[in-house]
Amino acid sequence: MAVKRTTLMDVARAAGVSRATASLVIRGSDLVADKTREKVEKVIAELDYVPNSGAARLRGQKSRTVGVIIPNLVNSFFSEFVEGIEAELDEQGYQVMLASSRDDPERQSGLLRRLREHDAEGIILFPAEGTEPDTIEKLVAAGVPLVQAMRHVGRDLSDFAGSDHGLAVRLSVRHLRDLGHRRISFVSLAGKVSTREERLGAFEEELRAQGLVNAGVIDVPLEWDGSPQSAAMLMALEPRPTAAICFNDILASGLLRGLFDLGLMPGRDLSVVGHDNLSFIDLGAPPRLTTVQVFPRQIGAASAKLLLRRIKDPSAELKSEIVTPRLRVRDTTGPVD
Repeated sequence: MAVKRTTLMDVARAAGVSRATASLVIRGSDLVADKTREKVEKVIAELDYVPNSGAARLRGQKSRTVGVIIPNLVNSFFSEFVEGIEAELDEQGYQVMLASSRDDPERQSGLLRRLREHDAEGIILFPAEGTEPDTIEKLVAAGVPLVQAMRHVGRDLSDFAGSDHGLAVRLSVRHLRDLGHRRISFVSLAGKVSTREERLGAFEEELRAQGLVNAGVIDVPLEWDGSPQSAAMLMALEPRPTAAICFNDILASGLLRGLFDLGLMPGRDLSVVGHDNLSFIDLGAPPRLTTVQVFPRQIGAASAKLLLRRIKDPSAELKSEIVTPRLRVRDTTGPVD
């Protein structure tokens, strides 16, 4: 059953004022007494009322826009992800309003509010680090069609599209096992997000299942300038790992650079596996990165399809679309001497 959007009249009734008075409060007019203003503002917060800046449209006319919020505009994973979204939405006559949360939940909350004010028909959200479940719960309760992508703060709260993070890590561990590696480390981003928890959990489980040694987990900043430090951190571990699995290709590329700075050769002195298979990986000089391809365009397309389904049928059962990853073996992994 579709959820009715809270209206200005609902606010006025709940606050015991006229619609005109409630409207004056929304517009920040000085004509309203402080006590009345406080009462109306309290009701606005309780009802989670969001003014519609497009209310001047003809009744029943849709905005044909969809909001997409991603963590940053630097990682090319997100540009490929958005391309997949746009390809699906373009066919249905929808446009994308794109914004970056900068992995800041407070900024994300402001962006979500503005998307609702501009009457976005639905939202695809790549949740920022630290996003609380009530952020999703409030959107769903307000009847906002929503899809969480890649990360989630509760798979049972909304539709979801992502990758099989556990399989990606298992593929990496088994590849290294087949090359004779027994001491394997994990290079992770510093931050608590569902993708990190799922990949680390799968890493530890698969090592136990294969009888291999967890040589250590190190956290580094998700920055081109910061990630090379991971090489020195890994080389300082005792006993030293012979291989490392990285959270993504950016961290893996930083690790390769750090190894070169130390006079070490990836694939010989330390085997390295990335995650994402970003488009730039094949463009660099050898050694080329062994990585897990997760198909961000397909995940973006799946997100868009789920959202269009939710817009069309708000009462449909929750659905998840998981894209199967694939290992791409290149130069940065080799046998143990």
